[in-house]
Amino acid sequence: MLQAADAAMDELVRTAVVSRPLDDVVHLVTLLEQTPDGVAVAAKVLRLAAVARSVDDVTRLVELLGSPPHRADRMDEAIRVAAEQRPVAEVGRLLFLLHRPPHDPHTGTEAVRAAATGRPLEDLVQLLGHLGEDRATGPGTGGAEVPDTDTTATGRMAAGFATGPGAATEGSRSGRSLASRTAGGSDPVRWMRRLAGVLVLLCAAAHLPLHWADAPSRGLVAALGVAACCLVLGVVLVFSGKPVVAAACAAVTGALAIAPLLDGRIGSPTLSYVLDPGGVVHPLPALSAGVAALASLIVLAVTLTRRQTAGERRMSLPG
Repeated sequence: MLQAADAAMDELVRTAVVSRPLDDVVHLVTLLEQTPDGVAVAAKVLRLAAVARSVDDVTRLVELLGSPPHRADRMDEAIRVAAEQRPVAEVGRLLFLLHRPPHDPHTGTEAVRAAATGRPLEDLVQLLGHLGEDRATGPGTGGAEVPDTDTTATGRMAAGFATGPGAATEGSRSGRSLASRTAGGSDPVRWMRRLAGVLVLLCAAAHLPLHWADAPSRGLVAALGVAACCLVLGVVLVFSGKPVVAAACAAVTGALAIAPLLDGRIGSPTLSYVLDPGGVVHPLPALSAGVAALASLIVLAVTLTRRQTAGERRMSLPG
């Protein structure tokens, strides 16, 4: 009975926080804090709003909580939860917005401190990359170039807010350098995807028919089609992080890897020529297809896992 009541209360709070206007959510916090047993629920409302509402709503929430009659620690708690638990890309945008008017310097400092101390080091590397990207294009500007001062301040604070002015200046230089490397492609998943794309391209080369003189007409057409398909998929995988691309690469190369097992039973000259087009050492086509299929499956699994983790982090109810 008690568990059912707690579940109903959690669902009521979540629905209200997600569905109602932000002003209503803030007013709900005010009303709850005026009741004897509502302080804990008010804190839960704020933590959930900091994670489940949009980044723009969170910045507006911080602005509303910074004025009376709200306590200052409520605003700091909302900033801290958002900076520690939202996806990295959203935290980068949050830091950018909180360092711009109408927010005072305290809000930006609190967000930087929470992100710098409460997130894993891998997240900080990605966060520096996102801040580096925001130097050229500001959120909400329609892609227009914006002044560099706000994001420069953000990067400087993220790199050295706890170590003094001299260390902050030096830290900002190394932070911007690290951000440039991250934005330029040092993300491990991105390199895994590019490697898998190259392996798919090698699979295309291994299945490309080199000797056309004695080739069966249907086999030649099929082999050229298979090589062209692998070529296109490999190029797309190098430049695209969409899971469907990795899945397509895994499906095509996986089919080529297991096809030799069926070749002897089917006895098709067309299939035999596709699997051994001539001019390539016999095991190489099947071996290249198997390695490319395995690499594509790994990229697919890692990409889906990362997306699922980011979604769960955003939608989970904080403590």
